[in-house]
Amino acid sequence: MDRVPFRPYFRVALLGAGPAAAVLVIVVVTVDGATRAGYDPWRNWISQLALGPRGWLGVATMTGCGVLLAAYAVGLRLCLSPSRTTRWLVRLVLLCALGFAFVAAVPIDPGLDFPPGVPAVHTPRGFVHQAGAIVLFAGGTGAAVLFGRCLRTAAGWWVAAVMAVAFTGACLLVTLDVLGVLAGTPSGLLERVALFTGLGWIGAAGVRLCRSG
Repeated sequence: MDRVPFRPYFRVALLGAGPAAAVLVIVVVTVDGATRAGYDPWRNWISQLALGPRGWLGVATMTGCGVLLAAYAVGLRLCLSPSRTTRWLVRLVLLCALGFAFVAAVPIDPGLDFPPGVPAVHTPRGFVHQAGAIVLFAGGTGAAVLFGRCLRTAAGWWVAAVMAVAFTGACLLVTLDVLGVLAGTPSGLLERVALFTGLGWIGAAGVRLCRSG
């Protein structure tokens, strides 16, 4: 899709915020999850890294991702030719940015044996956090499709399908785990598949736009 001329270096910096957001979350979440005492990446969700003594790192990671995605949305708005597709793409990327900031500001409830020694609770705050996460993933899935349309590739549909199936599976499995029907489900793993796939695609699309801009 044709781009509107804009200051080249500023444009590249803004579009580069997309890949930066992907790298930030994937690297920090992977390393933090692997080294956090009592945390099981197979079972525990990414949002749970915002809990416990090192929870500040999880909050900072999600907040930083939100800021970077907001900058990325601005870059897309400035650099892509105006159309219905690009307008909705910018809106959905901005929705993802706000979603990350929201889930960082409204922590998830303790549960699934994390943090260690803290009993599981179910509060209105936790419900609001879960609703925000669903909106975040819905926005990311829609953005994945529109990125594919902007780049004239069918890859966006495949990415969206992986995200939708993985996140839906994660939600079903965590519900079974919380209810005690099936303990130790890989809901955390499926959530990572959904999130990392979506962010990876956003990052890859940003790199391609930077190279062709």
